[in-house]
Amino acid sequence: DLWAAVPGSERDARALGAKNSLAIVMRRQNELEGAKALFEAVVEGYEALEAPKTLAAKGNLSNVLGALGDLAGGRALKEEVVEAQTARLGPNHPSTLVTKYNLANVMMQQGDLPGARALFEEVLEARTQQLGPRHAETLDTKGNLGILLQTMAQAAEQNGARAEAAGLYRAATDMQEAKFGKDNGAVVYCKAKARELGA
Repeated sequence: DLWAAVPGSERDARALGAKNSLAIVMRRQNELEGAKALFEAVVEGYEALEAPKTLAAKGNLSNVLGALGDLAGGRALKEEVVEAQTARLGPNHPSTLVTKYNLANVMMQQGDLPGARALFEEVLEARTQQLGPRHAETLDTKGNLGILLQTMAQAAEQNGARAEAAGLYRAATDMQEAKFGKDNGAVVYCKAKARELGA
């Protein structure tokens, strides 16, 4: 271990910053196990120092856990970060909203569609107010919410809930059209399904 040769590096803020940077590079290079080990060390070190960067490091670790397939572990860590950010920064701070957005994505991957929808809608409302309806982050949120609504619509349709499915397809169309445009395949599909089921 490169860092073991440096006495006290586990508690030195600069060394922890360097470890964090290296872990980010490793994550980008898909060296996930190595990135996980470094992020765990960074989180532990920042917690010992009570450093402000602890939450960001936990967010990075949660992303790696998710990439490794540990959605439950990644979700638990993201929920912890959201709670701390909400207490420290407020529920609509940009950093809190990024973590909530990422948490909603994990919830969607886990199949917690109602929970993910509520969180995406919360983020969308805040981003629309803060950034405007055409900002890239607002549109990203609309796009992911649209994908989620389409998934929910398909489930409702399979369960025979035609009216509910039609409403969800209409909502999915609105969200996805804002992000991807009216000629996007998913938008065209959702429009057609909303018409078909709403008849």
